Amino acid sequence: MTSSNWLSEISLDVKGPPIQMGLRKLGNRPWLVRDDFAAEELELKERLMRDPEKNVYAALSDTEEAEKAVLSLLSNMGVQPSNSASERSLERAGLCVQEDLCLMKRTDSGWVLGAASLCFPSRWNLLEKIGKRLDHIHEPVTGYRKNLSKKVDTFFDRLGNEPVWRRNWFIHPDNSLYQPERPPNGDPIIAFNEIGEKLFVRSERQTLRLLGIPGWILFTIRIQRSTLNDLLSKRKDEFREWIFEAPDSHHSHKGLERNQVNEIRKVL
Repeated sequence: MTSSNWLSEISLDVKGPPIQMGLRKLGNRPWLVRDDFAAEELELKERLMRDPEKNVYAALSDTEEAEKAVLSLLSNMGVQPSNSASERSLERAGLCVQEDLCLMKRTDSGWVLGAASLCFPSRWNLLEKIGKRLDHIHEPVTGYRKNLSKKVDTFFDRLGNEPVWRRNWFIHPDNSLYQPERPPNGDPIIAFNEIGEKLFVRSERQTLRLLGIPGWILFTIRIQRSTLNDLLSKRKDEFREWIFEAPDSHHSHKGLERNQVNEIRKVL
């Protein structure tokens, strides 16, 4: 599991809507994050891409120029190319970095997902989203259309040359990196005496940057994981306030049903 320093960056705000843009300029922060688990995660990416039953790459028909631009961008930043025999540039780019790589394309109907190398999805299926607009991609997210849809579309239209970033997070009992589907019967409820080691904070460190080709944006998603115990050791008072004071909508957005929240409350 990766270093848990990123836990200081997740929002435990108890006010406002449960979903917010939270975009900030990247500044002097690294665009890509590489750690001691790079070899393990890149090996997993390679296995997933070779598995015909795993749909971890998809693209529309007109994406190769943009895909090559991603590969060139990584090369110019000193990222070593992979030895993959894939003919698709975005697949090869995805095997170079721990991030998943998504290409957003501006169309007459809005921004759509044009191509993606997505090995570590957080409960969304790539084949169901490819070619879809942002509001369709976020359809399962409660409150997205009401609170964020227009704001996000406008932000994409106005994105400048400086990359931006945000961080999203959830709490799940499943710690696997490859999670393309939601559990059909929901997550099992973890008892209070086991939550520290059997519940996991799963975070998406997301970045957006113009690709240099008109109408294309590169969206990166870096999955970072830690046990709930790690979060409690670093930010227990803040997390306790969030568990007890935040409305149910905040907990639900992070993947916690009321019964699971009640189990967590027993140890705080």
